[in-house]
Amino acid sequence: MESDAKIHPTAIIDPEAKLGEGASVGAYAIVRGPVRVGTGTVIHEHTVLGGPTIIGRNCKIGPAAYIGLDPQHLRFIADPQKPTYLVIGDNVIIRESARIHRSTVPGEDHATRIGDNCFIMGAVHVGHDCVLDANVTLADAVLLGGHCHIGQRTFLGGGCTIHQFVRIGRLAIVAGNEALAREVPPFAAVLFGRLKGYNAIGCKRSGMDLPTLKAIRAVFQRLRRHRTTAAALEAIGRDVPDLPEIREILGFIATSRRGILASHLSRAGTSRFDGDDGGHDESDSPRGTVDRELRHR
Repeated sequence: MESDAKIHPTAIIDPEAKLGEGASVGAYAIVRGPVRVGTGTVIHEHTVLGGPTIIGRNCKIGPAAYIGLDPQHLRFIADPQKPTYLVIGDNVIIRESARIHRSTVPGEDHATRIGDNCFIMGAVHVGHDCVLDANVTLADAVLLGGHCHIGQRTFLGGGCTIHQFVRIGRLAIVAGNEALAREVPPFAAVLFGRLKGYNAIGCKRSGMDLPTLKAIRAVFQRLRRHRTTAAALEAIGRDVPDLPEIREILGFIATSRRGILASHLSRAGTSRFDGDDGGHDESDSPRGTVDRELRHR
């Protein structure tokens, strides 16, 4: 333990813990087991850290966050000879009452992992074996089931619930209070349980040029227009330029095990399903009713 670490007199620090230079631990915080805290990281009051957990530099955790505790898994049995890990990168902010659990699979290579510069807001739950790439933002009360993978610069709105093993591609945005059991491709925007289109603002802010933005938009237009994934992919291959971002979307879809989230109904009244959608007609939807009323005024 570094001699210049600042530890409140009421904090409890396990002898196995290692605090980096300039780290601080607030009042009534508990650090137990083999926890490594990086240089300049602040552990606020009433936070509980369990190990093995590795925390990077200049992080801010708490107050009253619960980090690195045992995974919530019925078959998990803690074994000191086969430790499971949580690894948190640099410049990560984890706010009050957030919970992040270690993995169920032993070894640091299989750790629950939080990338650099992530922002995890209050009351978020990150389940065992999850991976958050760099610069992910989880708004208040997001719930991630086990084994989820969230891509770089993705934003999940408050109250989102993500089913275990679901992947969400990079630069996606999901509206608040969504409950998702299917996967979300890179660059997508999700609203009312379906793909709304692409994340236009996020993609522009990332520095993409206009041809790339147009190509991404064209991909999501075709996902919306076609009733099956196969037909959508055929149209994308035929009509959309072969750019790295487009290959990224296609590769994500090709490797999906849970299936891709369906799109909202197109203007023609069709949606992308792997089977018959029951013959939905836009004229029976609320949007169709509004359109008819406007046309008859």
